[in-house]
Amino acid sequence: MLFEMLSLTTKGRTLTNLSITLTNLSMKLTQMSARLNTISTIKLTMTNIKQILILPVLVMLISIVGLSAQNAMAVSSTVSDQITCESPSVGGVWTSMTSTCTVGTLVIGPTDELVIASNVNFDIGTVTSSGVIVNNGTIHIASGGVITTSGAFTNNGVIDSIGGTITNSGPFKNFGEFTSSGTITNGPTGVIQSSGIITSSGVITSSGAILVNETGMLISSGVLTNSLNMVNEGRIMTSGTFTNSGPIMNPGHIENQGLLANSNTITNSGNLFNLCGGSIINSGTIAVNTVIDQCVA
Repeated sequence: MLFEMLSLTTKGRTLTNLSITLTNLSMKLTQMSARLNTISTIKLTMTNIKQILILPVLVMLISIVGLSAQNAMAVSSTVSDQITCESPSVGGVWTSMTSTCTVGTLVIGPTDELVIASNVNFDIGTVTSSGVIVNNGTIHIASGGVITTSGAFTNNGVIDSIGGTITNSGPFKNFGEFTSSGTITNGPTGVIQSSGIITSSGVITSSGAILVNETGMLISSGVLTNSLNMVNEGRIMTSGTFTNSGPIMNPGHIENQGLLANSNTITNSGNLFNLCGGSIINSGTIAVNTVIDQCVA
């Protein structure tokens, strides 16, 4: 009997200890669960922090793209008065008495356009253009002034270059008056097309194309050098030196009163006059019509 009571007592203690062990195990599981929840919360918090940090970066990138798009937009400027002359896109100085806009340095981008109104004198220091220039007024280029253009240039007014430098590698159309005592360089990709009057007492060098339309005139008393293509449907008058090493199509009139040196082919379906004081040195070919020697007293 005593043994049974001791046995029961031992079993009771064992059950009690087992109960305590299970309780402790349950507490540890609860603690582990709490720790897992904490870790999950930390992960979520870190994810939220990343999202919070990424958001301003995205906003900044969107802003940059927006600004870039604005900068890429075309800028069209018409210079007609003081406000438009002194606008940020032109940056000129206006003289009211003579309606003159004086520009020191101006860069015209590939999507930009500059229009000079018919009432404006536009005095140029340095202009570099890969966009569009339309002149309806008067452009003055003083000695040391430079125009470099690879875009479209249309002259409906007057260009007066007094010792300035003009370098063209794009389409240049002249419907007005273009006078130069400086340097005109027409590059390999340049095309000068004139229905107006071009008068040069300086230097014209063309390795591109020159087209004198039916109503156009090219008058040179300086140095004229052509090494690529020239088409004359109008009138070319030279009293200086004309050196040609490119093909010339002449259905119009060429009048030489200086030195004409030809080493290529002049297809003369029009008239080539050699006037008094003129000299022609031909090591190439003058085809179709022969030279008309004409000395006018």
